[in-house]
Amino acid sequence: MKYILILIAVLFVTPVFSQIKVDNNSYKFNISFDNKWKEVSKVETEKKDVITYSFSKNSKVAATIIAFKFVSPQKIDDLIYTLEKDFNLNIPERIGDYVKSNNESYESKSADYKDKDTYEKIYYYTTIKDNNGEFYSYMIRFIADNSYNHSDFEYDVSTIINYFKINL
Repeated sequence: MKYILILIAVLFVTPVFSQIKVDNNSYKFNISFDNKWKEVSKVETEKKDVITYSFSKNSKVAATIIAFKFVSPQKIDDLIYTLEKDFNLNIPERIGDYVKSNNESYESKSADYKDKDTYEKIYYYTTIKDNNGEFYSYMIRFIADNSYNHSDFEYDVSTIINYFKINL
């Protein structure tokens, strides 16, 4: 009887804690999503200097991670300017100011964006420490349909971004 109870507990509890984990040693980061998310695509350039991951939770919420490798450090404001102006990314107008967060290994800024159909939160990171002659930059973008509950979106974003780690 004791073993049956343990088996039942494992079967019902394990899915709650299962996660999608991305552990990319080549681009020096890892991140985790809960089991409600699924990986939609993963694409890397032939030169192996940019990789993109796409995830979705449902038809109303999505996330994208773009990681870059560089041979010299990038300025965070230059990275943001370039990505915000990229027509392929179609980033809507920013609302409010950037929120800055730094540590000894990287610089980071985040901002909220909104248009008539979606709202977004985007995190930008760029490393300031050399790692064997390479530097890394990241954009982590969360997009939600305007009909998605905003507090649920904020919870999803904060939970996932807390699992993002740069591993230099």
